[in-house]
Amino acid sequence: MPHFELIGHRGYPARYPENTLLGFEQAIEAGARYLECDVQLSADGIPFVFHDRTLDRLCGVEGAIHQLSAEQLERHSPYIPQRFGQRFRGIPMLRVERLVALLKQHPEVTLFLELKRGMLRSHSPQSAVAKIIAAIEIVRPQVVLISFSIKMLACAQQQGWSRLAPVLTQWYQLQQRSTLKLNPEWLFLDYLKIPPNCRSLSPKLAVYEVSDISDAQALAQQGVCWIETDSIAEMLAARSGL
Repeated sequence: MPHFELIGHRGYPARYPENTLLGFEQAIEAGARYLECDVQLSADGIPFVFHDRTLDRLCGVEGAIHQLSAEQLERHSPYIPQRFGQRFRGIPMLRVERLVALLKQHPEVTLFLELKRGMLRSHSPQSAVAKIIAAIEIVRPQVVLISFSIKMLACAQQQGWSRLAPVLTQWYQLQQRSTLKLNPEWLFLDYLKIPPNCRSLSPKLAVYEVSDISDAQALAQQGVCWIETDSIAEMLAARSGL
């Protein structure tokens, strides 16, 4: 059976609210050595780990992250009420600086940090990337910047960040000039976009999101070596039993 690595997608969202310190801590405790998360900027330019553009799904309130200050954002909790009820109410919004502190405690962990395109609503690509890089500089060797925005990754490259990974929407983009120009360390793609019967895939292709070990095995047989999952503990345990 070909070996494959598992990446904790937004931490451990099968059991804990996504993109929270608790979720990342529990993923690492379960044995995760690769994590993925999302980063956005508050209205006053503070980086937060948060996926959605608005707060309704995660926090149960109205508002857009790019329109609220850091102080305003920290009044809300991403406890995901429709999924977890009141169980995690009060769990704090995660500033990137707190995730950086966790990474410093675990130098064996690699983080795939997704630059969300929503930041471009209120910041230029150059400014947004500069703020993110400043926040994560201390753990530079552990962080790979990923994004659907080639423009933002190009800005990161221009600002001296070499660990880059585009998130592609279609298979053919693997060979696009704009992708290759980044000299990416990884490539991310929805596993459903892999052509049928495709084999001998790039050893640095990471796919998302898979939480069934049989699906992971099938992808590994095709040559996929990196798999994002919401169920990191369960998938690690299942992989160890293969």
